Amino acid sequence: MPDETVVGAVVQALEAEGTDVVFALMGDGNLDLLSRISAAGRIKVVHACHEQGAVAMADGYARFSGKPGVASVTHGPGLSNTATSLLTAAAAASPVVLIAPDTPTGDLNHPQRFDQQSFIRSTGALFRPLYRPESVHTDTAAVFRHVRSGKGPAVLNAPVDVLLARMPQGTAPYRPADGPPAGPLPDPAAVDAAAAALAAARRPVILIGRGVPPDDAAPVGDLADLLGAPITTSLKAKGLLARHPRSLGTAGGLGTIPAARALADADCVLVLGATANQWTTDGGLDGRVVVQVDRDAEALGRYTRPDVAVLGDAVTTVTALIERLSAGGARTGWTPPAIPNGPAGVTGDTAPVHPQQVVDALDAALPEDRLLVVDAGHFGSYAQQTLRSFDPRRYAFTHDFGAIGQALGVSIGAAFAKEGERVTVVLGDGCLMMSLNELATARRYDLPLTVVVMNDGGYGQERHSLRAKGYPVTGSEHSWPDIARIAEGFGIPSHSIERAESLALIPHVLDQAIGPVLFDVHIDPDAQNRAFADIAARLRGSDAQHPEGETR
Repeated sequence: MPDETVVGAVVQALEAEGTDVVFALMGDGNLDLLSRISAAGRIKVVHACHEQGAVAMADGYARFSGKPGVASVTHGPGLSNTATSLLTAAAAASPVVLIAPDTPTGDLNHPQRFDQQSFIRSTGALFRPLYRPESVHTDTAAVFRHVRSGKGPAVLNAPVDVLLARMPQGTAPYRPADGPPAGPLPDPAAVDAAAAALAAARRPVILIGRGVPPDDAAPVGDLADLLGAPITTSLKAKGLLARHPRSLGTAGGLGTIPAARALADADCVLVLGATANQWTTDGGLDGRVVVQVDRDAEALGRYTRPDVAVLGDAVTTVTALIERLSAGGARTGWTPPAIPNGPAGVTGDTAPVHPQQVVDALDAALPEDRLLVVDAGHFGSYAQQTLRSFDPRRYAFTHDFGAIGQALGVSIGAAFAKEGERVTVVLGDGCLMMSLNELATARRYDLPLTVVVMNDGGYGQERHSLRAKGYPVTGSEHSWPDIARIAEGFGIPSHSIERAESLALIPHVLDQAIGPVLFDVHIDPDAQNRAFADIAARLRGSDAQHPEGETR
């Protein structure tokens, strides 16, 4: 018998939108929705341990599948618990749909009643109310249209009594939301100006972001060959064109040293589908001719004022540039001086382990088609700088909002997006302690998840910041319980690594691993990464500024 309630209409809409999985924590407000999704049997419900984790999982699913990630929580505290994950998804412009019921209409004394609209809007997510049964299709389509347009998360918010109301008779079937419109064609005059700037350059560099689709990125490599230009990427696009011989990797303090040096020495930078913020450009691109191409008018000049701005699709513009520049033939170009990436001399059987040794061992153990998630923190800078990615669709960092503790949830979502493939998540001990409960989710669903904990016994960046300001570091140090034994208590095979020679264990364990596995690697708390040394230097005379991720 068909479900003729608004809840039933929402379930049918989710199915029509191609939803495969909903990440949820059940409560009074959404138990009807989740029960009816499960009864229909066409969408999997993944039960998280905390609402922050549920939305982080939807975020991870979206990042690794390329489809909207869907989550559901109950009203009141269920919604308020999603704050950090919603803010992170908004900062990343991640296509997350959150179905969050509201307390019953008119029940002003409900203990879980609060201003959900203001809360949702404060996170940067779209608030879409569903107040009438007859608008359920319009409202549901609106949230999917929003997230597919690249504008970040959206929340469908309906009072419980509306969700349980009957649909009007004769309601037509749900029609899926339209996809985003095609980007504008680039102005020929702007393309001419861009071509002239590139032709005049002696040391051009190409900086690419997620505005360049990986499947269509080959023309960018062709343009680099034509110009003789090195290729760098934003952190968001890490791995894009990684195998191209002119690729220098990710730019910025959390990128490679060769990429940062190339941007510093360039006389012209072609920015394709990236916002080129101050962290990617190490403070800006002053003194260089900047040509920026983006389909989003608001992205042009957001952080760096371009000398030439081209509004249009990046790949279409690159193809037009190749046509204009080919008449002059391929150029010899320039090659930035060879610089090693990463600290020199990190060898030997150190105890505790130097963070770079952990990253090097992990990089050697993982296949090239690796699925990677990296959390935020001092430890994470080593992984972001030198743990390689070969495809930005298979890599995510989670410090978009500057929060730690998001990566475990995101990696669980990635495991559902890439079902059957092993996901590796690199996080600090403090990050894990903030999300420890979701180890139960990884175990419950027997996910092929490798959890690498870089354990420095506290909060590493705060330790360095306190030391830089002349304060005692004791407030940043924590005597955690034995993390490996805790994970074993969740039923997860775990290994404690206290010295460098024991890192050889990693590939042997991974060869045999089926479900989740955890490595608790005790790292040197005094090792200081080059990127965060710059931040510590600023702390001596100014307020701290923490690196942000590119939104593209």
